[in-house]
Amino acid sequence: MSSYDDEHPKLCSSGCFVGLWVDDVRPTPDHLQNKGWCRARSFHEAITKLELMDYHEISLDHDLASFYGNREMTGYDIVMWLVARKQQGGYVPSIIHVHSANPVGRKNIQDVVNQYFPPIC
Repeated sequence: MSSYDDEHPKLCSSGCFVGLWVDDVRPTPDHLQNKGWCRARSFHEAITKLELMDYHEISLDHDLASFYGNREMTGYDIVMWLVARKQQGGYVPSIIHVHSANPVGRKNIQDVVNQYFPPIC
């Protein structure tokens, strides 16, 4: 069952929603939830929320226990979806975090973030 904050994320000053925490197991940390972050528990839920709302930040886990047929859909697939969206001129979060405990998955996502979403100075 979703909390009120998951269903009603807060807007940041730029008019987009504050943040999206993508993780199938870990709940949104209190310090982020109190700032208005909401949670997606699967690849499909994350993509749906990203298509419907503009988020200022996103934090990705790698292993999401989401499947499309026999293929596991991970946080890496989400970041690649964001790359494609950016290349098509669509909105993507300004800040992308990776909080995965999977070291290989974390590195793979972070490498894409570093290549396609460099920090704005």
